[in-house]
Amino acid sequence: MQVAEFEPIAGQDDGGDQIQAEMLVVGGGIAGMTAAIETAELGKKVVLVECNPSLGGRVAATNQYFPKLCPPACGMEINLKRMRSNPNVRILTLAEVESVSGAAGDYAVQIKLKPRYVNEKCTCCGECEKVCEVERD
Repeated sequence: MQVAEFEPIAGQDDGGDQIQAEMLVVGGGIAGMTAAIETAELGKKVVLVECNPSLGGRVAATNQYFPKLCPPACGMEINLKRMRSNPNVRILTLAEVESVSGAAGDYAVQIKLKPRYVNEKCTCCGECEKVCEVERD
């Protein structure tokens, strides 16, 4: 069995956790989502890395897609539901692969997680808004 280690780099201060998985999928578009779901449903641990804040890629941004010409929500919601209900899928959004090392069947991958707020310690309490002198429209 092939196993890889993925080490998310949460920020500049802390090193993040190590994740053991059997497959790394880079890209959370329809193809990446499908690869992650199908592999996870076979019982394998999967890490899905997407650089954007949400999954879906270009299909999520379109009005209709081929061949059924239906809105992307109709197919994507099924895939998202399958991923959410499967404990074998770990999704990392706002993340990028920093480095890959190792050999076939024994890879170590470092993944950089982009901050979601001011920093990872932010709790969205609103206290920083009160003391900030800069206003934006």
